Amino acid sequence: MERAPTKLAQGHATSDVGPDFSPAWYTVADIPPVVLRDGVTAQFVTGGRAMLSFVRFAPGGVVDSHAHPHEQCGYMLEGSMQLTIGDETREVRPGQAYTIPGGVAHKAVGGPDGGLALDIFSPVREDYVVLAERAARGE
Repeated sequence: MERAPTKLAQGHATSDVGPDFSPAWYTVADIPPVVLRDGVTAQFVTGGRAMLSFVRFAPGGVVDSHAHPHEQCGYMLEGSMQLTIGDETREVRPGQAYTIPGGVAHKAVGGPDGGLALDIFSPVREDYVVLAERAARGE
């Protein structure tokens, strides 16, 4: 099913109506990983208006500073990472969570033992949908 992009303004969707999708069950270990950067992979679960992203960091794996219009909330599951949001950097460990409004620059670096973070995006990041579809086809 082709997805129509949701228009965003400073991290806010212009509509509360998301695309239709069927209920589904997932085993995260069975979802093909997508290489986001050297030392950083992700596995995605996508609904109509939200996306889960299980991001695995190798020790020292870097997601350079970037911004996107999507809201992002996250929770550290394993290991640690240094997360910079705007001008503030903190070490994030299991049990800690963070929120990043759309349009705010942020950067992440995997801790000494690497890490696994769960990020939630709203609305769905269409660029990640494309990467996940390619990974599922083995490309």
